[in-house]
Amino acid sequence: MVIPADIPEFFKPVYGKYYEPLPDKEAFLARIGLAGETIPLNREGLDRVIWAHLCSVPFENIDLYDYDINVDFGIAELFEKIVTRHRGGYCFELNSLFMSLLEAIGFDVYAIGVRIIMGKEGFIPAIAHRASVVMLDGKRYFADVGLGKTNAAAGSICIDDDEKQQVKGDIYSVEDRPYHHKIILRHKEEGPQPVFLFLPDPFPLVDFVAYNTSMALTGFRGRRIANLRSEHGALSIDGDVLRRTMGEDRIETPLPTSADAWRVLTEEYGMVLTEPLKDIAINPDRPW
Repeated sequence: MVIPADIPEFFKPVYGKYYEPLPDKEAFLARIGLAGETIPLNREGLDRVIWAHLCSVPFENIDLYDYDINVDFGIAELFEKIVTRHRGGYCFELNSLFMSLLEAIGFDVYAIGVRIIMGKEGFIPAIAHRASVVMLDGKRYFADVGLGKTNAAAGSICIDDDEKQQVKGDIYSVEDRPYHHKIILRHKEEGPQPVFLFLPDPFPLVDFVAYNTSMALTGFRGRRIANLRSEHGALSIDGDVLRRTMGEDRIETPLPTSADAWRVLTEEYGMVLTEPLKDIAINPDRPW
């Protein structure tokens, strides 16, 4: 992406890094298991990249929780972390580098700021999430690889379609809301559950800097998190427990020491970690 002309010259030394192009498209495709593949510029191709990313790059907060390192989501910094060191991140990181990958592949894409509703329509939270909109054949598609707890949709959602949409087994719909907003609903047995509220217009990348600073100071420092999807389930670390989910089955394994967490993160998630993790207080309510 070319640095927009509307950014004042004196901003570019600081903010220009958020607009840089992806350093190596093929390396990123290899990172998500798509080495050497030609991705078609259609919904099928977009969904393939989304799912590959969800199954390869974890939602995680190791820098914030274990290392007390504030996140820098400049493209070069993210590439080194996510591609070179096989790490992950949270939405401001994951969806930032993912958007640069989509651009490198050839998709027409832009960033949006999102409010996470999660079943509580009527309560309007602050913008605390980043996602992307991809233009395909005159329609807009919501793309997100950075929602925690493996909650991200497994493919794109057309925000210009009034009908229900099946996305890898889940059902979504999109409705209009006041002030030109869109809302995404996920349909469950108990009924439609609101997930996201957003303006579908391009969001200035520099504005994510302030939102990222706020989230880094609050939301992701409470406990260790690492979530990764798979074809039939998920692998999740939540504080001092590892959860393996396969369909309806779930196995929980304690991670009582930092060494246990290190082993899982390096061996099963494939992360490159160079510093020890911090020891955490074991939850007294756990049976182990």
